[in-house]
This record gives sequence, C-alpha cells and structure tokens, in this order.
Amino acid sequence: MIVSCPACAARLRLDRKRLGGKRVTLRCGRCREVFKVEVPSVVAEKSGFSVLVAHSDRALCATIEEILNRAGLSCRTCHDGLEALDLMDASPPQVAVVDVALPGLFAFEVVEKVRRRPGLEEVKILLLSSVYNRMAYKRTPSSLYGADDYIEKHHIPDDLVTKINRLAVNAVPAPSGATVSEEITVGRSLQGEEKDGEAGSLADEVKERIRSAEEKESSGDSTEEGVIKARRLARIIVSDIALYNQDLVEEGIRQGTLHQLLASEIDEGKRLFTERIAPEIRSREDFLEQAFASFIERRKKELCL
Repeated sequence: MIVSCPACAARLRLDRKRLGGKRVTLRCGRCREVFKVEVPSVVAEKSGFSVLVAHSDRALCATIEEILNRAGLSCRTCHDGLEALDLMDASPPQVAVVDVALPGLFAFEVVEKVRRRPGLEEVKILLLSSVYNRMAYKRTPSSLYGADDYIEKHHIPDDLVTKINRLAVNAVPAPSGATVSEEITVGRSLQGEEKDGEAGSLADEVKERIRSAEEKESSGDSTEEGVIKARRLARIIVSDIALYNQDLVEEGIRQGTLHQLLASEIDEGKRLFTERIAPEIRSREDFLEQAFASFIERRKKELCL
C-alpha cells in the first residue's frame, strides 16, 4: 500500500498484511512531517462485515448510513425493536447500533433479548443516546444493560466509526488511554476522510442534520401529530435518563423512590420537554409521567419484580 506525505507528497510504502486494520502514526523520511494513516483491513473486506442501525428517525438513519458507507462499511437500517430482532435473526450483523428509546422495545429489552437468542451471541451492541443536548443530565454510564458501548448523538460524526471498529475487531472497547497507533479499524472516520479543512465542515454539516432531524421529530403541524411526537420525546427523555443512571433507576424501581433519587435529572428532562413541545400539546396529558410509568412497568417485568 502506497501513501503520500501531506506536507511534501513523498510516497511511502506500507505493509498492508502487517498493518491492515490499524491506524498508524508515520514520520516522513524527507521532511519529517508526522501524520496518521488508517490502513484498510484485508480481513474485514473479505468477511462481509455489516452494521445494523435501529432508530425510529429515518433521516438520522440515512445520515448514519452515509457516514458508514463513506467508511467502507455495509449498513442496514430499521425503525423499531421487533424489526431489529427479526433482521438480526435473519442475518446477524457484527455490530448493532441501537437507539435507547427504540419504539416497540426499550434498548434494555433489545439487549436482553439479543443476549438470550441462539446465533446472536457474537453481536456487539452500541447504544445510541437519543437527546441532542451536550449538557443535559449527561455523565458516563456506570452500566449499559449488557450492551458493549454507547455513543451520544453529537459525537456520531467524530466517533461512531471508531467505536464500531473497536467493537468489531477487538470485541470490546479499547481501554482508555490507548495510543493512536493501537487503535484497530475496519473503516475510515468522517473526520479523517477529507483534506484542507473539508472534514471539519462536513462533520459540522452532519451534526446540524442530526440536530435538525431531532427538532423535526419533536414538533408537529397538527394536534394529532404533535401528540405523537410529544409521546416520542417523553420516551426519549426517560430512556436517556435511564441510560445514564442505571444503578439509581434500579434502586428506585425496587424501592419505589425513582422520582426522589433522580429529581434533578427529571427536572432537566422536564425543562427540555417544555422547550420543545408547544403548551397546547403539553396540556393534553402528562406525557413524561406516562413514559416513566411505562418504563417502570417494563423494567419491573425484566427484573422479575
């Protein structure tokens, strides 16, 4: 494999058999420029590597599919939990990217069903948080309901391919502090694909498309449409809170103290809901409370309570 130095255009030869599937740091022998190169994985190209993306938002699925296709990865999309399970049964992907608020089944239900199904034991699951809000009740999850990793919406352009690579090739997420040369890859990240600043602008464009798609998902032109989207947003908020606070959620469900333990996170969720849903829609029913009640009931069932 031949690569060119981005500074002086000197050509360097890489041993693809030895370096295939790795992101390596190189120093040009002519001008001493240091740069990074992702060497395509020979094994991955021959293995029929595939990703399943399960999310209700068709526009977001299309954006993710575009990112993965640019990285040389095959991608299928679906829009509810039962369809995701059917597709995985028919043709197991290497990695499934699953919305935590997936319609039909919550993410924790998808994970638990996948883990119990024969033939799906090797599928790696990457949970996708649902709210495009960098500051809302966010912290590193202490647990992922048995999933292998997670990603927040606003990190999709920068980190999605890298996380998929780690899961697919290493089987588990790379340890924190891993150097660039240690990272294994089966595709190219969106940020690394273009030159002369085009990568940054492309990533920004994708982030704006993701943010815009979410706003459209929670706004409606009619009362009926507005109610449907309000219910969807309430489910999203509850699912995200549950993702980032699994231990407290389970303690609260077992003891009946969920709202007290997560008071600040729930208040933040209410503020977000108020910002995005019109007053005339909010007044029709208590969307968030109904979403919490549904989540609690289904989580109790999974916990055999």
